[in-house]
Amino acid sequence: MKKTLWLVLSVMLAAAFVLSACAKPTPTPTTPPPAQPTQPPAQPTEVPPTKAPEQVTIAFWEQEGEEVDVFLDQLIAEFEAANPDINVERTHYENEALRDQFQTAALAEAAPEVVRVPNDFAGPFSALDIIAPVDQLFDKAFLDQFFPGSLQPAIVKGVLWGVPDNYGNHLMLLYNKDLIPQAPATFEELIQKAKELTQGDIQGFAYNLNEPFWGAGFYGAFGGWPLDENDKPQFNNEAFINYLKFVKSLKDEGVVPQECDYNCADTLFKEGKAAMIINGDWSLGSYVEALGDKLGVAPVPPINGNPYTEMTSGKYFMVYKGVLDDPVKKDAVVRFITFMTSADVQKRWLDQFKRLPSNKEVAKDPAITSDPILAGSMAALANGRGMPAAPEMRCAWDAWRPNLEGVMAGTITPEEAAAAAQKAADDCVATLK
Repeated sequence: MKKTLWLVLSVMLAAAFVLSACAKPTPTPTTPPPAQPTQPPAQPTEVPPTKAPEQVTIAFWEQEGEEVDVFLDQLIAEFEAANPDINVERTHYENEALRDQFQTAALAEAAPEVVRVPNDFAGPFSALDIIAPVDQLFDKAFLDQFFPGSLQPAIVKGVLWGVPDNYGNHLMLLYNKDLIPQAPATFEELIQKAKELTQGDIQGFAYNLNEPFWGAGFYGAFGGWPLDENDKPQFNNEAFINYLKFVKSLKDEGVVPQECDYNCADTLFKEGKAAMIINGDWSLGSYVEALGDKLGVAPVPPINGNPYTEMTSGKYFMVYKGVLDDPVKKDAVVRFITFMTSADVQKRWLDQFKRLPSNKEVAKDPAITSDPILAGSMAALANGRGMPAAPEMRCAWDAWRPNLEGVMAGTITPEEAAAAAQKAADDCVATLK
């Protein structure tokens, strides 16, 4: 019995020993476990490299007089300095050459991006569909800075085709105060004074005899206008015949030189050898330089009580239609025109060349109201009438010029010239359609 009990106890002790040996002791930590992060560590941000603006070159054609070449280049240099990604290449052409060259280049899809031209270029350019409508380049807020009257001459068939950097482009009477202290009040008085002053190497009165642009004011004074309300040329009428008779009498009676073009009148006046001439606002800067305080400016006096109704417009930036398909060039062109038509630039045209602004705010500048030259120019502008930009106007010019020349040369009568001009203009219009 004792032997059996002892055997049982021995087995139980052996089992307890085995269980104790198999158990793993739990370690007591001496330091707390490291905290586990709740978010992954932030990675350094990589800044993408700045992309340089894409370089672009735009061609700019203009037909200004040589007296403003340096000024235009100065403006372009300032624009390029402020816009280093844009290069502007300026090319000068004479008026008719620019029109023809641009049309040819545009039809060959090789035209300059921008031209600065008279308003009447809008007619043929829009008819050929080679320029862009302004509303596809600029918004209403931009256009609201301009006089509506300055925009009107560039509208054809309800669409605006150009942005002006000045307003006027009108003719006026310019006189040398050393030779005639005050402007004549009527054209009859002008004729009398001109005859009295014409002696020796002094010419009393001169103007560009054979150029229709100068003739428009005379035609208007006799109640006519080259296009009617439907843009149809009108020459074979009493007003045109009377106008031709009048200007021919100025030559026959010695009121004007026997032969005189633009350069003739311009040179005579600058040299102090012409008492009075008719010229445009574009010439004022050079005349101030040549004559100083001797320069007088006034409207061309009325003829038989009717105002000399000169044409008004301005110079307009027009854009080659292909620019619309190139976002980079379109942006460059918009920036260039915005700069060139800005109030600051227009103020400089006013100060340096006496060009009246198209910008409403610049027009309020005291430099205009307190300056007798600019005040005289504004008075002349009030007699003006917007130059038509319809394509038919080109037909009118081309029919008008040779027949005016014929009358002044005495090879045809005013009646014959009126009939011939009407036929030539009508034939030209027929080809447009």
